[in-house]
Amino acid sequence: MALIAFAARRLIEDDSLVPGYVYHDPDDESLPAAPDGSRASGWNLLVGDESEAELADAKSLIMPELDWLAQRYPAFGELVHAGFRARQYEWNARFGSYADTGPVESELDDA
Repeated sequence: MALIAFAARRLIEDDSLVPGYVYHDPDDESLPAAPDGSRASGWNLLVGDESEAELADAKSLIMPELDWLAQRYPAFGELVHAGFRARQYEWNARFGSYADTGPVESELDDA
């Protein structure tokens, strides 16, 4: 069973971009499996400058396999393989790594 992540289409289609904002949302892991058996990993990768309209447009997101994303973006892969969960990160180009910007608020926490 493949794990997938939500990613900005623009990020994947433009090789010059790196994920500027990534986060792990544990609520996504409870989404039903896709017809092909793939499941959401909880990881979301964005350029970081998306507008509200872009984020609301389902066509601006795609769902590539998590392993492929971890290979394409090694610094992101380090987060995944280290097991960091329910956190959000911003890319720090100066250091070539992600800075932890805090916990992800779970929708389940509000219930």
